[in-house]
Amino acid sequence: MGAKLADGKILRKMFALGTTWLEKCVPEINAINVFPVPDGDTGTNMLLTMHSAMQEAKQNTDSDASSVAKSMAYGALMGARGNSGVILSQFLRGLAKGLEDKKSFNSQDFAKALAEASQAAYEGIMHPVEGTILTVLKDAANAADIAAKTDSENLLSVVETATEAARDSVARTPDLLPVLREAGVVDAGGQGLYVLLDGARHFLKGEADKMKGRKPQLVSANLPLASMA
Repeated sequence: MGAKLADGKILRKMFALGTTWLEKCVPEINAINVFPVPDGDTGTNMLLTMHSAMQEAKQNTDSDASSVAKSMAYGALMGARGNSGVILSQFLRGLAKGLEDKKSFNSQDFAKALAEASQAAYEGIMHPVEGTILTVLKDAANAADIAAKTDSENLLSVVETATEAARDSVARTPDLLPVLREAGVVDAGGQGLYVLLDGARHFLKGEADKMKGRKPQLVSANLPLASMA
């Protein structure tokens, strides 16, 4: 699906599939949750937050991207669970701000929305820490910005670039946060964000049916990165 433009219906389906993709690896994400508190619930909290976001979005039958994005943000705000859920709700709030007044969006609009999402996430945390979901989101947004300037006609290309950057950023989180390196894991929240974006990428590639029998290829702290399927 190398479309130049996407509307609210596409946005809703992107994140619905991203949420389904996230649900497939909640136990694995919970298992690597060591920061900020090793309470083993990051995956669960992210999923519950996204479920709330998507429930609100599904009740909105509008096809405007701006309207759907606002519904997702509101749902996430109302249903945010834990630290990771709060950050995820800030991410969606920023995404909605970036898509404000947009009936449809192109690759440059999406890149701008990711930049707004990153800024909102950082501003929503009193003491931001690098090597977390914040870093992963920032790296994804920066990569999307560069890609949109290079290939402004291909939304899929920009989403793929952002997803690849998120994956690579997750792999680097142990280098930035000593507690992760000591535990031999990557950041759980960053992993969850990568999986969410990866699900959206698969939707844009027209692979929704193909994904039903598959699970996300998670990033490991001690194994080399595999190429994206």
